[in-house]
Amino acid sequence: MEIEELKTIWQKYDSKLDNLEKLNKKLIMDTLSKKPQKKLNWMKYRSFFSLFLVPVILILLLHDNFRIENIDAKFIIGCLLILIFIVVVSYLKFKCFTALKGVDLSTDSIIESVRKVTEFKGFFESKRKFSLMYFPMSCTGLLLICWKSLNFDFYNIFFLVVVAGFSLALGYKRRKIDKGKIERLEKDIYDLNEYTE
Repeated sequence: MEIEELKTIWQKYDSKLDNLEKLNKKLIMDTLSKKPQKKLNWMKYRSFFSLFLVPVILILLLHDNFRIENIDAKFIIGCLLILIFIVVVSYLKFKCFTALKGVDLSTDSIIESVRKVTEFKGFFESKRKFSLMYFPMSCTGLLLICWKSLNFDFYNIFFLVVVAGFSLALGYKRRKIDKGKIERLEKDIYDLNEYTE
């Protein structure tokens, strides 16, 4: 009788200990997943608002050039190039946003979350490859739209070259920083794996 009582008491405490261990792992998982979730939410926010930011900035920058007397073949070709640029960039941003939107650390498994972030990373890399095409195209489009309002002397040409070079360098630096953030997010999510067992 005494051994049976000890067995039942032991089993009772053993199940309590198991429940406490599960609760402890869940609390640790919730605490540790806050940092990757915060990074993920920030990336979602940036991807979503950059969908609208590029066209708005271009319209604000170029609104003075949209006059009837400026319309000629150069202006129309420039507008077409800028329109293609906006469509390509918006499509890539939308694909990045939908890939990030699919990641849910609270319901997905760690492997599934890492797979989805890797898919986002693939879209990010394709955006980088497309930038080699759309950056010169957008610069050409901007130049053609503003053609009649530009005075092509040495200082303006130098200024345009410096702005284009600075934009290219800034874009390269920004992509490098973003790539590092994506890799750290992947690592943070993968580090949660030990607490999901």
